[in-house]
Amino acid sequence: MAATLAVFGIIYYVFVYTLWLKRSTPHNIVIGGIAGAVPPLVGWAAVTGRVDLLALYLFLIVFYWTPPHTWALAILVRGDYEKANVPMLPVVRGEAETRRHIWLYSLQMVAVTLLLFAFHMLGWVYLALALVLNGLFLWYAYRLTREMDKPAARRLYKFSQLYLALLFVAMVVDASALS
Repeated sequence: MAATLAVFGIIYYVFVYTLWLKRSTPHNIVIGGIAGAVPPLVGWAAVTGRVDLLALYLFLIVFYWTPPHTWALAILVRGDYEKANVPMLPVVRGEAETRRHIWLYSLQMVAVTLLLFAFHMLGWVYLALALVLNGLFLWYAYRLTREMDKPAARRLYKFSQLYLALLFVAMVVDASALS
């Protein structure tokens, strides 16, 4: 199962995202984000031999994290996308619209992360850490909507990398605390 999921992720990334979506739609990163969200499924299947609901939530977290993360970077390197004729959202719809989309996807991402606690898949340790991380993520995303400059985009982009890693660490810490 893990190998099948990994092959699916690679094929999707190469053929659907890279060869088709990347140069055909400003929503390339949303649809293409499926490929980037497959690795948690691969890891889960490798360890457990199956994909269950918790694994699907890990997939969704990465899926909803990908647009704010990538669009913050796209704001920073917008000129490169323009030169390469890649229709990233900041190039096609402008930076103000991209910031609005970043905010909306950030809210959806936060909601998905909190479902893990709401559905009793993870406990209070995870909730506490997730609330802090989500609060910071939303703060950086909000600041980006207000400051409208490259330093704000850089701060969100850099924090988003740390955010995802620490959120997954919070899951491990919580699961270890429950054991």
